[in-house]
Amino acid sequence: MSSLYSLRLKWTSPLSSNCKQGHHVRLQEAVSSFTDGLLQCTPPLPGLDRSIVIAPRRLHLTLGVMALDDGTSISSTSGSTSAPSKTLQEALSLLLSLEPRIKELLSGSHLRVPLHRMNIMEPDGGNPDNAHVLWLGPSHDSEDARRLQRVGEIVNRTFREAGFISERRPLKLHCTVLNTTHRKPRGRGPRQPFSYRALVMSPAARLFFPAPTHFRDAIEVDFGTWDVEEIQLCRMGSYGGDGEYVSCGGFSLLS
Repeated sequence: MSSLYSLRLKWTSPLSSNCKQGHHVRLQEAVSSFTDGLLQCTPPLPGLDRSIVIAPRRLHLTLGVMALDDGTSISSTSGSTSAPSKTLQEALSLLLSLEPRIKELLSGSHLRVPLHRMNIMEPDGGNPDNAHVLWLGPSHDSEDARRLQRVGEIVNRTFREAGFISERRPLKLHCTVLNTTHRKPRGRGPRQPFSYRALVMSPAARLFFPAPTHFRDAIEVDFGTWDVEEIQLCRMGSYGGDGEYVSCGGFSLLS
């Protein structure tokens, strides 16, 4: 049977060894401080609820999603997948085969994720008051960001060309912070959006960035720069002992 799996970047901090399972405490605290402040706004921000906040231990960057035959039941998770004719072991073998190429490209440099932009995925009707996904992502004007994009595209393209990933849209590296797919309780009908306009104009947001003049482009923020420790293949919807995604295998970029 098939389940959904994703290629992910596991990160830590280049500034300290004080980390838990590759997700640095400072990153968790920074994002939690931001989302907690938003949740504490009075009056409440329209559509914002703790259930749509991604747990800090589950923050990640995805390089691709695929359906793999692993002998388990079919996952009901939605997403872009290929036909479930590939196996988990085949995907792991392909991922491991990329290690020499990726390390040659890095030439001893660290692969880093600068979380310096914030924006939403296209809202309903183009209206920022009808947003569903808030994300943080790398800037485009640094060598760290360009190196990250090159590595991500190599991994994504290799898996697409091998028939594992069917998604054909260009890779957009981002770290999801809010997602209305997770809203509880789940009502009938369309998903309830949140107001991005109210979020970025809230007093809580002023602690992290100035008020924007419009809502079309990404906002400059600074949630740190983080070393990528490992490229992993994880089963979607899995939970480890600390709530993190469970890795099925991968290779380290720090050795």
